Amino acid sequence: MGKRRKPKPRIYELEIEALSHEGRGIAHLDEKVIFVSGALPGEKVVAERVFSRAKFEEADVVEVLVPADNRIVPKCEVFGICGGCSFQHLSSEDQIEAKGAWLKDAFKQQAKIEPKNWLEPLQAQVWGYRRKARLGVRWVAKKDKVLVGFREKKSGWIANMDRCEVLHAAIGEHLVDLGECIERLSIKSQVPQIEVAIAENNTVLILRHLEPFSAEDEQILLDCADKLGVSFYTQSGGEETVKALGESVTLTYSHPQHDIEMAFLPTDFTQVNFKLNQKMVSLALDLLALDKDDKVIDLFCGLGNFTLPIARYAQYVVGVEGDSGLIERAKANAQKNGIQNADFYKADLFKEVVGFEWFRGKTYNKALIDPARSGAIEIIELLPKLGVERLVYVSCNPATLARDTEKLIEIGYELETAGVMDMFPQTAHVESIALFVRC
Repeated sequence: MGKRRKPKPRIYELEIEALSHEGRGIAHLDEKVIFVSGALPGEKVVAERVFSRAKFEEADVVEVLVPADNRIVPKCEVFGICGGCSFQHLSSEDQIEAKGAWLKDAFKQQAKIEPKNWLEPLQAQVWGYRRKARLGVRWVAKKDKVLVGFREKKSGWIANMDRCEVLHAAIGEHLVDLGECIERLSIKSQVPQIEVAIAENNTVLILRHLEPFSAEDEQILLDCADKLGVSFYTQSGGEETVKALGESVTLTYSHPQHDIEMAFLPTDFTQVNFKLNQKMVSLALDLLALDKDDKVIDLFCGLGNFTLPIARYAQYVVGVEGDSGLIERAKANAQKNGIQNADFYKADLFKEVVGFEWFRGKTYNKALIDPARSGAIEIIELLPKLGVERLVYVSCNPATLARDTEKLIEIGYELETAGVMDMFPQTAHVESIALFVRC
């Protein structure tokens, strides 16, 4: 694929008509659609073109001539430059309202339907919530400084930021400290990335490095770790090379309402917003309407984030996941929490599964699925064969949720309830949940 060719400079005045599903303003000019980053409906703005095609262009706001009534002052000093956030010029209430509208549009356009009931939007922490992140690192000789942070929009450069308002304070308030620590290393130009994993009990920073650390480098990092109250891990190659610098630590998060504590590795997938995750799991359990006679299947179960809380209220639950490491840790978490009515199986849910032990001859009256952005079209077609009468679908992509909804309706399910959840405040990311009941 070729690189984007930079268009000829163009500055234009635009009147913003609507908000796209990516959180950009929509305008029309010269029979083209213009998508304008940083603009809101009802505004008149001066914008600069950054990308052009035959039927549409992309632009960035240069100046807001007439602001929308609901525009607010962004909290972050590098908003508009940093690519980590896109929505700080809207209040949290307006953000979640926009996300609800996008979900509604997705259902109408793809599945030609709306749920019988809309849930109230689910929100929790809107600042300092993010516990998982991949930060860029770069030694900038001209500045005589190591920058640590998110990358700039449409750029490989690291945003020059002193703090991050959405990262958990354990790291968000210490970007400068991290940069100064890396500046002291003998291989400061060979550390391109930090993987952040912040648990309830510990914080791990995985340093990706292209050259070996010296003994002096390791001591610098250990001293910094003591100062910041974090643990450094190092990574010289693939994920198998990740190892603790010093003693390894245990990372955990909890579902206190359901008496569950989850242990995880710093490289494991976990939800970035722990408070919202707690609310989301409780909502999913309420929608499943569990009782002690239920046999439940949790597809794309990961570490057992939903599976183990479900086990507290059902007769039996099976979790299925494609990653063998996550399955092993899910089993360990079940044992740790004294759960004996949950079993876990490894399976690629995008391939043939009818021969697997957990599928062959088995029935489950309720199910939960929480797939990746690509959705779950391959597995939902098999839900009637499993006897599923009640399904909760957790989605991180309204487009694939709407597509899968169309298929679920086709095979005999009704869309009862749906709503949005603000897992990623200050961004255009939409997390949603839907309840389907078999007709």
